[in-house]
Amino acid sequence: MPPAPPDSSVGRAGGPVEAARRIRTPHRHRRRGSQAESNQSGNQTSTNSALETLLVDLGCQIHRGVSQESAETPRFCPTGLEGLDAHLGGGFPIGGLSEIYGVPSSGRMSLALALLAETLGRGVLSAWIDPTDAFDPISAAQAGSDLDRLLWVRARSAMEALRSCERLLQTEGFELVILDLASLPVSASQPPLRSKRAPIVIHDTSWLRLARLAAKSQTALVTISNAPATGSRAGLVLEMKPLAVRFIGPPSLLDALETTAVLQRHRSRPSGQEISLLIHAEEADISPRPSHRRKR
Repeated sequence: MPPAPPDSSVGRAGGPVEAARRIRTPHRHRRRGSQAESNQSGNQTSTNSALETLLVDLGCQIHRGVSQESAETPRFCPTGLEGLDAHLGGGFPIGGLSEIYGVPSSGRMSLALALLAETLGRGVLSAWIDPTDAFDPISAAQAGSDLDRLLWVRARSAMEALRSCERLLQTEGFELVILDLASLPVSASQPPLRSKRAPIVIHDTSWLRLARLAAKSQTALVTISNAPATGSRAGLVLEMKPLAVRFIGPPSLLDALETTAVLQRHRSRPSGQEISLLIHAEEADISPRPSHRRKR
């Protein structure tokens, strides 16, 4: 497969060490007036061109469209965790917008990596949109992901990430697209006017458009965030709540993280259901844990 342009921020993963071509566009000094606007427009055009080039390179590997029968039958991207998939009705819905949110170290990223590995293991293509350069290919490989089938888009901003997400959904060839906003202060509503570090506002119309594109292309679109960001547009919302941290030693080393996944919204299942999970640090593994918590 021909490589991406040398200044591209988009690439395909090639393995745990030679992971997903981490090539940056050289930083340029900020200039005032029309020159600054021209540079910004040029950077956006470069990123869009790189993404278009990668999509062309994928060629026949992208199977566009789905049959009417498969579109009418609900399909899911399972996580590989039987207990959690049972609570979700089979996994994350294909053809819909879903959201995983929680505070840092709540297990949201480990769950997303488990979902990614299970999806790539079925021989389909997936994409990870990463506006903060937080994706770790080594962790993804340890979780079992086939990085050769993963498209890694390193967007430079939240808005650029949304545009890339739209373009991938319009391609209709990716079964799973993960939009990682976990490291960005994203809000579903207008931020306070006096806030010095106001969160980024992604308006409801943007989420509506993405949800419709996911339904049209029959793609599972999953967002990761610190707090609820998709409003009412996500058909499935899962909140991750950390419970306890396990250490071994001496010296004290992180062994595992106990967390709870709470089903906050589902189109066909009651909300408030909980499933306890145990995330193993060393193996980058995640497994169900017997729960003694009462369901809401």
